[in-house]
Amino acid sequence: MGGTVSGNYFDGQADAVVQAGNIYGDVVFNGPRRPEAPVLQVPAPPEHYRNNEAQLKLLTEIHHEATGRIAIALVLGAPGSGRTTLCETWLHGQLDRFDRFFSVRVGHRAGADVLAELLSLLGYGPDEMPASLEARSAMWRAQTAGFQVALLIDDVVSAADVKALLPTCPGSCVLVVGSGLEALRTRYSAREVELEPLGREAALGVLTDLVGEEKLAAEPAHRDELIRICAGSAAELNVAGTLLAARGRTVERLVARIRAKGALASAVFDVAYEWLNEHEQAAYRFFGAHPGSGDVQPDTIAAVLSLDEYEAEDAVQKLVSAKLVEELGGRYRISVLAGLHAATLAGELPEAVVGYYAEHGLRIAECASPTGWPRKIWPDFTAASLSADEAWSWLFAEQANLLAAAEAALLAGAHEDVIRLARALWPVYRGGAYSIELVSVSQDAVLAAQAAAMPLAEGLVRTQLGFAQMQRRDWAGAQEQFAAVAELAATPEERASALEARGLACFEPGLIASRNGRQDESAKLFEQAEALFRSSLALAEEIGDPRRLALIRMHLAKVVSPEEAGELLAESWQTVRTEPDNAVKVRLWQGRKLIEAGCYVEGANDLAELDPAAEKAKLHRERILGLRARAEAALARGYPEQAKAHAKDALNIAQLHGYSAEVVDLRLWTDRL
Repeated sequence: MGGTVSGNYFDGQADAVVQAGNIYGDVVFNGPRRPEAPVLQVPAPPEHYRNNEAQLKLLTEIHHEATGRIAIALVLGAPGSGRTTLCETWLHGQLDRFDRFFSVRVGHRAGADVLAELLSLLGYGPDEMPASLEARSAMWRAQTAGFQVALLIDDVVSAADVKALLPTCPGSCVLVVGSGLEALRTRYSAREVELEPLGREAALGVLTDLVGEEKLAAEPAHRDELIRICAGSAAELNVAGTLLAARGRTVERLVARIRAKGALASAVFDVAYEWLNEHEQAAYRFFGAHPGSGDVQPDTIAAVLSLDEYEAEDAVQKLVSAKLVEELGGRYRISVLAGLHAATLAGELPEAVVGYYAEHGLRIAECASPTGWPRKIWPDFTAASLSADEAWSWLFAEQANLLAAAEAALLAGAHEDVIRLARALWPVYRGGAYSIELVSVSQDAVLAAQAAAMPLAEGLVRTQLGFAQMQRRDWAGAQEQFAAVAELAATPEERASALEARGLACFEPGLIASRNGRQDESAKLFEQAEALFRSSLALAEEIGDPRRLALIRMHLAKVVSPEEAGELLAESWQTVRTEPDNAVKVRLWQGRKLIEAGCYVEGANDLAELDPAAEKAKLHRERILGLRARAEAALARGYPEQAKAHAKDALNIAQLHGYSAEVVDLRLWTDRL
């Protein structure tokens, strides 16, 4: 047991805790079991597997060269090109190099759910697993630390999906199949393995699997010409084989149709497109118009093409069966080559797709985190009719698509769509985990607002840009943006917002200065922040908007005495208690101010109760701040081990969710504990 008890207060971690008065009879504790991991079992490669000897050799080199650390290989290639099969083939030949093998498919599943699957493979039941992503990740690392792991992570959408799954034992190897993996190259020294075009034997094997040997052997000349046309592309061979598998279609007929298109590789897709019906062709063109390389949900296709959900689903399923599109857990993504071909047929659809993400994304963002600003810019604006949980899920699932749409909108000169998309991404980015992306999309939106002569929108996206610079600790850059916002302000509300932002740009560096022992600098910055917050509060009182009053009271509470802060936060709570994110922030500061006042047990208890709500709202920075405050309370009460435990939990959250500045702060602080 690692916790400490004082009265009715428990602070720390333990395998089991009981609280009781008089106990009669025996008390039995059953500690957490440590089940055995499964033995190494890897699927055997297909009989016709050929042509990737160089890639298999490179995987072996990557593993050999990772002496004393974990080897990470990024297996690249078009969907359907055999990336997963390559990984399994290599692993099947390395049975003596690893103690255990695990395979997991990520897609758009929550990280905690993926870890639950891995922990279940270790033998743990749902009731034996902690709830949070960070705790499950720590449990996974601890339970695999004693043996060399071969881990295949398939269908990865971003590098963030991988971090929580990495094992720790040197000699382990992680094979990653997916997209958005650039961060793994820079942060973890991951190396790339790219699939090359299939040779003749392997290409024939693909066609034979799909069509059958008899049908191909009956037309050897046309079969060989088809293989030459497909030029080793697994995607095109799959499409061609699927077309031939249909009853009554001959190799000669398919080759003749391709010849009529010019006998180029893309002609395979031309023929496949012609054999689709109207709705299927429209869905195919949609994928060609879709920005970026992200996957798509059927509702988006239906909305853009004005189809009902069943028509859209049927059309996309036909594209899947034709090997033109890949299904990924209820979402869909086109292969690279098919996407290039579909783009030539897209016409004006790109504008419609970007417009949909801009309009719909902003409506959902305002539902997830209401601000009221969109209606001020676009008077006809209405938020979506979704629950906050549904809205948040949509935003995180579509994050990559929204970012790609913003880039496409900028290139197309669709200025208002750039602004809408920047605001749609604000709830996702504002927590601080994606500061580089927030800077980029906000800078683009500033340019768009200037080009569209929309000063209110410009002030709003400049505020976003300023917060992004604060997240990167570029205090001077943030103050520059907020000063520009103040100059753009045309109403008391806009001026109040600018003053509030400038106050935060003083408070944040003041807080860091205080933590690092620079008390004179901290006091000066807090004094400046208080003056700006009080000016903003005076304007908010003139305006009379309850929500604006609540928010500025919360910010002012950060820099005043615990007694005044308690009153301000209580008033703020009455207004924002129904808003999950702002309610968490108010409660966070109520707990922190209790600790500041010396009420260590009460404050730490409040913050402990708050953490599940903060996790649900995806307010990871607030979780980090809460854990640090609990660590400070434990330290003040003379419990350094509990302080270290809380600091370690905070560090895990910061590392897993990309809060790089907080990671540095916490490491420096924990080294001093």
